[in-house]
Formats: sequence, structure tokens, C-alpha cells
Amino acid sequence: MIIYKKIELKHLSGAKRFNLKVFFFTTSYKMSMLKILLVTGKLAYPILSEAVKAIRNAEIDIVAMDVPVAALMNVRYIAERLKGVRGYDYIILPGLVFGDATLVERATGIPTVKGTEEAWDINLAVEALLQGKSLSPRDPADKFISKGDSEKYLREIESNFREAFTVSGLRIPLRPPPFRIFLEVAEKQELSDIRRVEKYVDVIVVGFPVGHEDRDEVRRKVKEAIELGKPVGIDSDSPSELVEGVKAGAMFVFNMNERNIEALSQVKRDACFVVAPYEVNNKSQVVLSTLKKAKEMGFDRMIADPVLSPPLKGFVDSVKEYSSLREAINDVPIMMGILNFTELIDVDSVGVNASMVAIAAELGASCLLTMDKGKTKWSAWETREAGKMMSIAMSKSKLPKDVGIDLLILKDKRRIPREPSRGIEIGRNEPTMDRGFSRIYLSDEDIVVEWMGEGGEIKLHGKDALSLGRSLIRELEKRGVKPSLEHALYIGYELSKAEVALSIDKNYIQDKPLFKRIPNGENIDT
Repeated sequence: MIIYKKIELKHLSGAKRFNLKVFFFTTSYKMSMLKILLVTGKLAYPILSEAVKAIRNAEIDIVAMDVPVAALMNVRYIAERLKGVRGYDYIILPGLVFGDATLVERATGIPTVKGTEEAWDINLAVEALLQGKSLSPRDPADKFISKGDSEKYLREIESNFREAFTVSGLRIPLRPPPFRIFLEVAEKQELSDIRRVEKYVDVIVVGFPVGHEDRDEVRRKVKEAIELGKPVGIDSDSPSELVEGVKAGAMFVFNMNERNIEALSQVKRDACFVVAPYEVNNKSQVVLSTLKKAKEMGFDRMIADPVLSPPLKGFVDSVKEYSSLREAINDVPIMMGILNFTELIDVDSVGVNASMVAIAAELGASCLLTMDKGKTKWSAWETREAGKMMSIAMSKSKLPKDVGIDLLILKDKRRIPREPSRGIEIGRNEPTMDRGFSRIYLSDEDIVVEWMGEGGEIKLHGKDALSLGRSLIRELEKRGVKPSLEHALYIGYELSKAEVALSIDKNYIQDKPLFKRIPNGENIDT
């Protein structure tokens, strides 16, 4: 049985009396159950009320503070309003509340921790407490629940998978999970750009264009890549460059095919060879015949790659080739160059990479080749996270959903209910002029805001938009300048856009929209 009750808490503080009207949502009580008080804001209250219906083994009360959202609360505010509350085993605050929840614990005498950042996930925090897990008074529960469990599963996967062979200490899975990520370095890509994502990849592949013949450059680039501390591969259509790369320390060769296999035999014991077809027809059969010949010649470490075709250029047929190859071999790992799809479609890479890793997982490809530049920047991280997601899902025989890892960056899984519009509808209006102007842009690592005009020049930089805005206003006030409220609002708006752009590594141009708008009835033409 589920019941609602309305309670008025009366709190006396000095000479003032505060009346806080709160609503409680309560499940039927059992003596063996934990009794937990959840604190939330007004907007999240309906979500929390719905979410706790799935909890069957705890008595849950919800108190909605007179604040719209959790981010506007702090622990001191909550502690003042919960003084005198008794009879609970735990108090759980929203994960986004600012401050240390031990302040609430001291005020109430009840152990107090932070819950999840998303109200819909509160059942995970409650279940963690029921299982005897420790949550934190300072950090959101997400840090200890989903991530902790997913990391545990990933460690188990890494300990128990079937290994094909080892190259430079890197264990290559015969079939996923797990996955190994190979990063193809573009010809003119700087090593500093590779350092940005090196922790997300297992192998760095140095590539050279068709027709390239410069063995000195091959040696130099391979040795530079080796200094990054990862196993290195070489990709060239020149057999002599491939051999030179192996002699310089490259441990993976892209690609061995039916035409160059004889030339590569001199280094057959010194590296792992990715076997890919030179011919474009019957690719899986060509790979199989090349593998057979290579084994007869004494090659002992090989990865099969029937080559993924780009979208609308034979992609589906190439997937069929992967399926045929998977059925035909059970002792050779398979590689999929997902960059052939991600690079050649003008779609945000995160969803494409995740989908391609899921396809690779079904086809038994444990080795994934990606590229990380331009519109596919951060593909290394996206592919790594997608690999983790698919690995956990495969190990638990479930869909890649609710596994503790996600790639939901621009969209949310659950929609928070919106309130109806109230008040006066406002269209576009023009700003009033002020006594100075501001310029906002992104540097390599920070948001930069500059003020020019009355009060002289001010230049500030940092990563937190709100702190930058406050600091600019305070600096102007020191100089006797008080920008108009409209101008201050505009600066805050643009700083917020810049912070979002910085957080997802997107371009930011002042006064320009940050994203395309999804069409609806009002903006379908824009």
C-alpha cells in the first residue's frame, strides 16, 4: 500500500519562526525496512515520487524544499530546515546539492549522504544503502554506484577473456569482449594531438599516403610514436616501408595482402600482421586464402580484416563479408576499421562510433581502428567508452542500456516534465547601448572574456563561466564602472554558451547560435 501525507515542520531559529510545508511520499512500513528521507526541489518532486514506486524493501519519505531545483540549494539551507527531524536511518540529498552533507548530519543526528545527479536514478542510491554500500556526503552517488560496478565488471572481463596472442605486452582478444583500440595517425597530425587521447587507445598506427617512399621518414615517425609509450603500427602500401617500419620498432603491420606477403616474410616473426585484401571482390575469401598461405609460410600473429566499406558504397555487403569471415575462422582475431564509416558521413561522431562498435561486437571484431581529428575529434574516447559499454552488455547478456556507462552527451534518457508557459510572451528585442563592450572567445583550454571601454581594458580567463562573470563585474565595480543589467545579462548568456562549447570541444563564436535547432512548428524554416 502507498499513502501520501502532508506534514508541517515548525522550526524555531532565534526570534523567527519558519513554517515549511512539505509533502511526504510513503510506502507501507515494515519493521525490517530501512527508513529513508529523500530531499528534493519542487520540480523534481514528481519525478522522485514516480521513481520510488519501484523500491519495495525500504520505507521512503520525500521532502520537497521550497526551491525549484537542487542546484539552487546548499547543505546549510537544508540543515536549517531539517533541524528536529527524527526517526530515519538515512537522509539522502540530491547529488547536485552544493556542500558537505555532514552539516545536515550534525543538525539532525541522522547519517546523510548525497544521492544521484538524476532524480530518476535515485533507486540506485537506495539499493546501494540496502546492500550495505557506503555513499559519500560530498560526492554524488553516481561516482560510487554505476561507475564502481561497471569498473568491477570491466576488470573481470580483462582478467578472463580468451587471448589470441600478446604483442609488446598487449593481450589481443580472440573475440570481444574486451576490445582493443587502434588509432590511425593522419599524415600531418601533430604528436601533441595524439597525446590528447593516448590514454584511450592501445596502439598508435603511423600512416603514410599511397606512393610514399621515404624510409628515413618512416624510421623517424615510428621512433617518435614509440616514445609515447604505446605499441606502434605502420600503415603503408609500400612493402619496403612496412619492413623498414618493423625494423624501426613497429609491432603491427597494416596491411599484409595477397600481393605483398612474400616481401613481408623477412619480418614474419617480428610483428603482428593485419591481413586485408588487395582485391575488392570476395574479400572474405581473399583474406582466408591469404591467412592460409601466411600460416604455411610461418607467420604466427595475424589479425583478419575484410575491410569495411563506406556508407552507401557497399557498407552492407562488407558487413556480410565480416559475417562470413567470422563463421569461417575461430583462431584469428578480427579487425574492423570503423573510421571508414565515421569519417565518411557528416553526422556527429559519438552516435556513429557507438553504433559501429555494437556492429563490430556482433561480428566478433575485437580490434577497432579509428581516427581522431576534425569532425571526428574525440573519436578515440567515444570508441573506448562504447567498447566498455558493449563489453559489459555482452558479459551480462543484455542490451547496451543501463549498464553503468553511456554516451548520452546532447540528449537525455528521461525527460523532466515542463511547466506550462505563464506571463507575457516575449519576442526578439534589441539591446540598449552601454559604456563599453565585451569580447568572449575560447583559447586552447579556457574561456576568455575581455572588456574594452570605460574603466580601461580587462582580460580574464578560466573554465567556469559563472566565476568569470562574477569576477568581471567585481573588477568593473573596483574601477567605478557599473554595466547595465542588460549588458551583464548578455555577458552571462554568452559566457554560458562558451562554457558549453568548451565542455564538448565545439567551436564558439560570440553572438552565433551554438547548435542547430531541431525543427518544430515555429522554426521549421530556420
